This record gives sequence, C-alpha cells and structure tokens, in this order.
Amino acid sequence: MKIAKTTITRLSIVLLLGFVSAQAFIGWQWVTNNKAQSHAMQSPLLQSSDKLVSQSELLMHASLVCKGQMCSPSQPPMQPLIRTLQSDITTFKQLAAAEKSQISLVGNVVYPQLAITLERFIATEDTIQFQQGLLASYSTLQMAQKNLLAVVLSGYQSRQQQLFHQALFVFALAVVTALGLLFLLRHSKQASHHAVQVDHDILQLATQLENIDAQGIQAKLNNLNTTPAERRIFANLASMYQDVEFQKRNADLYRQLYALIGYEIRGMTNTIQGGVRLIAQDAGENGAVMARDITLATNTLSDLADNYNRLISGGNKAQTGNVNFLPFMSELIVHLTAKTQHSQRTFECRLHDNLPEVIEGNATSLFWVLFLQLSNAISAQNDKYLLLNIRTEAAEEVEQTRLVFEIVFLPTNAVNLADIQEAQWEAVDEKSGINDEWSKAILTKVNRFASSWFQAPAPNLPADGEGISPTLPPFQKLHIGIDITPKSFYRIERSLDNKRVMVCTDSSLQIDIMTRMLEQYGAKVQVVRAANDIFKSLPTIGEYDAIIITDTLKGIQLKSFCKTLHSRLKKAAKTKLFLAASESSTVQDTHEYVDRVFYTPLIPYELIPNLTEAMQVAEEANVQTQNTFLIVEDDRVQQFLLKKLLSKQGYEAHTVSDGAQAVEYMKEHGADIVFMDCIMPGMGGIEATKLIRQREDEMDIHQPATIIGATALTSASEHKSCIEAGMDYVISKPYKSDEIIKVIKKYMAIQKIC
Repeated sequence: MKIAKTTITRLSIVLLLGFVSAQAFIGWQWVTNNKAQSHAMQSPLLQSSDKLVSQSELLMHASLVCKGQMCSPSQPPMQPLIRTLQSDITTFKQLAAAEKSQISLVGNVVYPQLAITLERFIATEDTIQFQQGLLASYSTLQMAQKNLLAVVLSGYQSRQQQLFHQALFVFALAVVTALGLLFLLRHSKQASHHAVQVDHDILQLATQLENIDAQGIQAKLNNLNTTPAERRIFANLASMYQDVEFQKRNADLYRQLYALIGYEIRGMTNTIQGGVRLIAQDAGENGAVMARDITLATNTLSDLADNYNRLISGGNKAQTGNVNFLPFMSELIVHLTAKTQHSQRTFECRLHDNLPEVIEGNATSLFWVLFLQLSNAISAQNDKYLLLNIRTEAAEEVEQTRLVFEIVFLPTNAVNLADIQEAQWEAVDEKSGINDEWSKAILTKVNRFASSWFQAPAPNLPADGEGISPTLPPFQKLHIGIDITPKSFYRIERSLDNKRVMVCTDSSLQIDIMTRMLEQYGAKVQVVRAANDIFKSLPTIGEYDAIIITDTLKGIQLKSFCKTLHSRLKKAAKTKLFLAASESSTVQDTHEYVDRVFYTPLIPYELIPNLTEAMQVAEEANVQTQNTFLIVEDDRVQQFLLKKLLSKQGYEAHTVSDGAQAVEYMKEHGADIVFMDCIMPGMGGIEATKLIRQREDEMDIHQPATIIGATALTSASEHKSCIEAGMDYVISKPYKSDEIIKVIKKYMAIQKIC
C-alpha cells in the first residue's frame, strides 16, 4: 500500500504542474490577445474613422451656432472645417481601400453623400439644407464607426471567449481530477488500513498456529467469536491434521511391521545357526566347512535385516557421523558376491590405492543406495564376468572427494585392466530401472550423486587354435559418483617387501588384479597360467614364500592337484600353499591340502594382513603347535582325563575350575579352543560363555575362540541352551578320544578359511 500512496502523490504533483502550466499558457495567450486588441484600436483606419465622425460633429455644431457671414462656406470658421472634413473623407477612403478585410466601400453611400452635402453647401450656401444633410450623414457615420469597430474587435473578442472557455475547462478538469485523486487517496488509506489489519490478523493467526494442536483447533471451531474466514481455515487445518495423523499412524504401523519382519528374520537366522552347529557336530571336516558357509549366509541375512531396520527407523534422517570406509566396502562386496554366486557368475573387485579410511556420512543410507544400485545393475545384465572398480577422483568442492564405483560387465575374463580402461566408452540409456532421484532422496546429506551407463566395443582377442578370433558382445558399465568428506586416507604399508609370490590362474583379469595388488604391497610376483608350469618350477620352488592358486584353473582336478603339490612342497618348509576360492564346494574338497584359504574377490586390506601372517618365517609347519587350549572343568578327574587325551595328541592345555576363572583367564591370556563344562558350581559354563562372547564383540576380536561345551545331559533343550549362549559345539561326557580328535580337526579346517 506504500507503493500506491507514493504513486498517487507523484501523479498529483504531475497533474498539478500540468494544470498550472495550462492555465499559465492560457493567461499568456489572453494578455497577448489584449495587447493585439489595443494595438488594433490604434490602427489608422479606426483613427481616421473616429476623426471623420469628430470632424463632422464639429462642422455640424459650427453650422448651428454661426450667424450671418460666419455661416458662409468660404469664410471662417466654416471654411477650414469643411476643408478638413473633405480631407478626412479622402484619407478614410484611401485607408478603407487598403483594409478591405475590415471594411468595404462598395455600395456604401454614406461617405459619397457626405462629400456631396459639403460640395452642395459650398455651391448653394444653403445652411438649412446643409444642416439637414450633415445631420443625416452624421448619424450614418456613427453607425459606420460602430460597425467598423465591431468588425475590428470581433476576432479579438472571439479569441477572448475561446480562451475563457479553455480556462474554465482546465479549471473544471482540475477540480474533477482533484476529486478523483482525493477519492483514490482515501481508498488507498482504507486499503492500507485493511492490509495492516489483514497482516495483523495473519500474524495473529500464525502465532496461534505455532503451538496449536488438535484440541486447540477444535476449540477454535467451537468458539462463537471465530470469524467465518477463520472458521474455514481451522476447518481445513483440522482436516489436514487428521490426514497427517492418519498417515503417521499408518507409517508407524508399517515401520513396526517392517521392524518385526527384520527381527523375525534375525530370529530365524539365530535358529538356523544354532541348528547348523548342532548338526555339524556329527559331520566330518567337510561338513564343518559347509556349516561355516551356512553360518556366513545367515549372518549376511541377519546383517541385511539389521541394516534395513536402521533405514526404516529414520536412517536417511539420522545425524551424519564417521564411517569406517574399508569395512563398509567389505560388507557391501560380501553381499554383492553372494548375489553373483546365486547366478553362477564370477565377481572380481579392484580397489585403488587412494581410498579414504574414514569418511563423514550415514553408513545406513550409503549402504542401501549403493547396494540397490549395484544389485539392480547386476540383475539387469547377463554377462558371466563382473568387475567392481572402486577409486577416487577430485570433487567440485575442495574439501571433498568423489568416490567412484564402476561395475563392469564382461563377456570374457581374457582381458586385463588396461583393456577395460582404454576401451571406447560411450554413454547409453539407463538400464537398471533405478533413477538418481530415489538415491538423492535417501542421501540427504550428500551434495552430489550421479549415475550413468556406458558401453564400449570389446577388444579383439587373439585367435584360437583354428585361427578364429571370437566375436564378443560389447562391454557394459555402470558409473556411480558420490561426493563425500574424507576424514583420513588409508596408508599402504609395504608389508610384503622381499616376499616372492607365485600366482597360478588362467584368467587375465584375475592375474592383473592380483599382480597389481601384491606388487603394491611390495611383493615380487611370478605368474603361472597352467598347472604343469608349477611342477616345472619345483627345482626352484623353495625360493618362493607363497603359491596362490585359484579354483578357476581349467583342465585339472583341483583336489588332486592340491594334494600332489602339497606333498611336493613338504621339502620346502618356507613355501606356503594358499587357495583363492570362489565357491564353498572347492574349499570342502581341498582345505586339508592347503595352508590357508582366501575367498574371492580379494580385498587388499583384509587379504594382506592374513597373507603376511601366514607367511611368517617363524610359523611352524605343524599348525597344531600354535593352538592354545583351556579346560574349564570342576571335576578334577575329568580335568586329568581330558588333559591326558590332549597330551597324547601333542597339545598342552591349561585348566581352571569354574566359569569365573575361565573368564579371567580369557581376558589375560586367551585361548584358541576352550573345553567348557556346561554345569559347574558358582558361575556355570553357559554364563561364562556369554561373558566371553560379549568381551570378544566389545574388543572386536578378529578370530574368536572355539568354545566346545561338555555336558552329561543328552536332552535337545540342554544342547540348544549351550549353542544359544555362544558355544560352537557340544560333546557328551565322559570324554572320548576319537570325539576330541574329530572336534579339533573341525576347528583346524575352519581356521584355514579367511
């Protein structure tokens, strides 16, 4: 409304100046017209006409008062008056002839008649006749004078009337305009007052709505002083409030439902784990490996359920925190590996050396965005070989880093990383069915997220034995970029310096990945593409610290090959034999012939520490000597018997008498295998097991102890209670030598798997 008042004020000033200027112009024209009129009154024609009338009047007066000779036209005073009048008539005619626009003498007999009267008087000297003629001419001259004056002044008078009317019109227009402006100003003031009142009402309404609830809304609706407009507002607000409450109740119900589903999944996984442990007690070493795989699968399902529960509980709205990036990547890779194994595909992973160690973000939201994006991409493609490439690059913000996740779909593994990097990639349409808007909605604290698909023609592969070069379909790639804030970066320590490693695989892609990774940590790598080449290298095999073979080798029986190679390596105590396995079935057949098993895809920060530990020179050939045993038994006789059984197998064991002592011993010394009596005075074995497992979780111990429960009871419920407490196996008392040996072998088989 302030703008309206300003506009009216400016318009009033402009109009006022316009009206004043118009009136001033009209006044100037009025003065100019009066000056012109005065000048016209002094024109020679009017002066001559006026003089002619005056001279006629003087002559007539002289003729009336003269006597005797004084009335003679040839004697004064009549003679000069007559001559002057004749001269004036002549002058007037001349001027009239020059001013035809003002007077015309055509048909005018006044002036000729006056001249004839003068000439007749001069000729006859008849005073009476002269007086009569002069009197008649005088009256006519006066009328002619008036007519001439009217003709001369008529234009100026008409102009004066026109100017007067113009001035009157401008004045009337000014009055009307002033009235209009006053009306607008009054209306503006009223509107301004109304706007102020509306603003006040809105502010008051906003203040009321800040702390209003459902009861307050209902109270307003029930208040008789509430205006109709306010009533409509509060009625709509009440309806919206009811809709929101209904949606919140539904959301809470769905959240509770999803949480229950997640908890039920976790409960089922616990039941599966307990059942697997019970069943595995009667199985052999291969059964123990299978039990481990089933347990890992149930753990994966349980982790997904927990992660999902965190997400639906507001994970995308949670406060950001520090995320340990490398363990986070391990979890993601494990889940993606499980998905590819279900479809019988090979999954490799390449982690570059410039990855962050700790980042700022929300682990739950980031996990689900990446998992669903990559998982849907895997489902959308049918290629047998997959490569997940994780690296960093510069972000738009200086303090941030861009994480790049590229999953490449390959029709063959006979290509290396350079072939993939140098391929002619071109952008193509989205293929996985998930757009970036969904991901951005979950990653609320991420400045930039973008995904795009690319395609490149496959390179020309070498010709086969028949000289035919295979024609391959194009490569596909999903590129995901996320800008994050790194807190610290992972430092690569050359822990494999002076170590020589032989890698045996026929996959060009796997060779490139493993070679780069091992050389990055300082190892010297020798690549062998065929199994026979290893046997050819037996004379110098002792120079190598480790031999890593993969289960992708074609044309051999892996179990027989590992068994033969294992026997040949007994003479080279320094050289360790490791298996990089992609399937559990491979581990079941070969674990007893290798020193350690690593599951692919190989993750550097997990593989290298385990590989370094396994290659330590101080490591004894017999793994049994590394194992430490603890016997928790309240019965001295049973303690003696069990310790003697272990001693016969070459094991030394420490003994304690109750659960409390066992917990303290594990805190101070630790043990690889614990034989735990389930029922003891004081703290029993079940309670002690729970405390030991709790401490292992709190300390994040990489290799938890194997706890073997021992009980004289045979009921299924007793065994189930032991398993649920955290025991790995349950054996029956009294202790039997063959059962003890069987359990220890199971433990050794599992210990080889990383």
